[in-house]
Amino acid sequence: MSQFVSIGHSISVAAIRDYLFAKRIDKGDSLVLNPADYDHIGEEMKNSDEPIDIPVNVLGVLLLKDTTGDVPAGKVQIVKNETL
Repeated sequence: MSQFVSIGHSISVAAIRDYLFAKRIDKGDSLVLNPADYDHIGEEMKNSDEPIDIPVNVLGVLLLKDTTGDVPAGKVQIVKNETL
């Protein structure tokens, strides 16, 4: 079972990008976010000048909205290149 980790900041695209570099999360892995955090990331991306990749990813790491209600707000679940 995967554990939930804090990325050390409020959830934002910049914080996720920094976390991916610091922890060397591999392209092809996924981060599962609390629905509120996922929606916040979506709004942040919509309001930026950068194009939005669909499905949503940062540096090749897929961002997924938690549909189980398990991921607490402010934390992420790392899924290592597995099929969900």
